[in-house]
Amino acid sequence: MGLLALPALWAGRDAASVMQLVTEAIECIVPLNACYVDVPLTPNVVVTTPLRVNGRPAAQQLRSEWQAELDEWSNIPIGARPVARDTPSGPMRVVRLSMGYSARDGSIWFGSVDPSFPSVLQLAFLRAAASLGATGLQAARITYERERASRVKDEFLAMLGHELRNPLAPIVNCLEVIKRRGAGSLSPEFAVIERQVNHLRRLVDDLLDVSRITQGKVELQKEALQIKSVLFRALEAVSPLVEKRRHELVVDLPKEAAWVLGDATRLTQVFVNLLTNSAKYTHPDGKIWVSAVVDSEWISIRIKDNGAGITEDLMPRLFSIFEQGRSTIDRSGGGLGIGLALVKSFVQLHGGQVSVESAGAGRGARFTVRLPLVSPDSDAADTPPQALAPRVTVGAGIRVLLVDDNVDSVESMETVLRESGFDVLTATRPGQALVDVKNFQPTIAILDIGLPGIDGYELAAQLRARLGTDAPRLFSLSGYGQATDRDKSMAAGFEQHLVKPVDLDELIATLLTPGNSAVGDG
Repeated sequence: MGLLALPALWAGRDAASVMQLVTEAIECIVPLNACYVDVPLTPNVVVTTPLRVNGRPAAQQLRSEWQAELDEWSNIPIGARPVARDTPSGPMRVVRLSMGYSARDGSIWFGSVDPSFPSVLQLAFLRAAASLGATGLQAARITYERERASRVKDEFLAMLGHELRNPLAPIVNCLEVIKRRGAGSLSPEFAVIERQVNHLRRLVDDLLDVSRITQGKVELQKEALQIKSVLFRALEAVSPLVEKRRHELVVDLPKEAAWVLGDATRLTQVFVNLLTNSAKYTHPDGKIWVSAVVDSEWISIRIKDNGAGITEDLMPRLFSIFEQGRSTIDRSGGGLGIGLALVKSFVQLHGGQVSVESAGAGRGARFTVRLPLVSPDSDAADTPPQALAPRVTVGAGIRVLLVDDNVDSVESMETVLRESGFDVLTATRPGQALVDVKNFQPTIAILDIGLPGIDGYELAAQLRARLGTDAPRLFSLSGYGQATDRDKSMAAGFEQHLVKPVDLDELIATLLTPGNSAVGDG
């Protein structure tokens, strides 16, 4: 019965652990003097060849004594007929059984000094053990392939984000230059480009957020928040889309202050995703309602629309990743089908719940987010969303070394920094930067990580070694924004990890803040 219970232990086990459990279990039932396993654990991984002698794993010296004999065991045919062998532990009768459909799936050998081995009952147990071990190996291999596929997916998303952010960075920088020089006389075409670039940035961020969530690497920066401030930020972010589609927006929030403990960025993202979803799937000239109700220890925020609604078959899968409703051939709804999955994950990370109601296709939908209320700290203030940092135009006089092998990116960022009063030295190669920096003596160095020759980490180390106490404050710049990337930057001595494309107003404010050691998203 214990042998038959083994499959209950397969979940989460790797192939080596499966085979250890099988051999230890069968030794408790059948008297064995030797047990040898030779199976491919996973594709492209060297086979495991554990040897157990008299119920214990063979040490290296004993294994060496047995090696010649084990090589001969590969010639024993698979089947129930025992073969007599002279082993380092004396004469044995050895049975070889397959760990799959053929010898290619691996084998397991059982040896005993008992001249009657194996009896009919013992052989039945050995076959059962081999069969159960084979199923366990298959489960372990499937788990391995699933984890490998997930790992490859995460690596692909990180690479995709990097490759998309590299061209996005100079586009965003150039838009900022045009905006600063336009002084209120920008054309409608500029507004269209800016909206679409911001939309592309959100799509890239959503893809990478999914990767972080699936790996359990999302870190929340929680603080006491006035929920109205969060909602105002979200409403401001989606207002261009609402205005473009001529929606009527009705906002009804409680007059009393309602506080939650949360990450302002992530909660704003929750409501931006929900409002964007309603705006996209509500026909032009439609209506969207935003309301909130305080109930005992919870606040319920409701976002309702009279748009396309949700079909009955989609409802159970609505918050699953990459799920979307039926779309027209022109993909007018847009999106990647991950926005609502992020909403659910972020709300749950805040100890809340999200639900949806719809009477069906064409009859609108209502999303409800419930978050636990908290009492604000005595020093907490009901503050509106922070405005962007004031733009510096003259007199900064701060020397900035900017190193990036993307010529468009470095030139566009240089333009913004120079027009904001910074003294800027640029380089597209690490060697060039190390030569030019001697006479420039920068106060700040912004270094791209993915540089040719040596990476940004090594360049930072060489700058510190050459300049000593005059070394600049270091900021890393990268298209990679995973937690591990930030950790590497911090370990390399960077003050902050900036992710392309960088918000230039926030960048300037950061550069003007002395001794800022926080690691941010850029």
